[in-house]
Amino acid sequence: MMKLEETEYPNVVYIEVDGKVTEEDAEKSEAFIKEHYGNEKKLNAMVYIKDMGGTDLGGILKGSLIDIKHWEQYGKFALIANPAWIEGGAAVADVMPGIEVRQFDKAQIDEAWEWLQK
Repeated sequence: MMKLEETEYPNVVYIEVDGKVTEEDAEKSEAFIKEHYGNEKKLNAMVYIKDMGGTDLGGILKGSLIDIKHWEQYGKFALIANPAWIEGGAAVADVMPGIEVRQFDKAQIDEAWEWLQK
């Protein structure tokens, strides 16, 4: 399941993944971005992965975020996840060309928010 929310920062969307991401999640994500941010506004995303439900990170990002029509709007992704789920920033960046990706652990969430606002 995936949940998207607006944040107090005008160009940052909060994305939470908790379990397997479905095609319905991807459709809801696309509708959310279109409704709240339109087709042109540049966005950054705080992606908090609680549980991947057996899906690998590349599959979640590519299947649910990158393949939506608004992927080109993203500038930065701050990934908050269990380090064991993420094999390296380069691998994630390869899935997301043109998007700057940094990984943070849960203790670094304030640092992640600061980075997204720059």
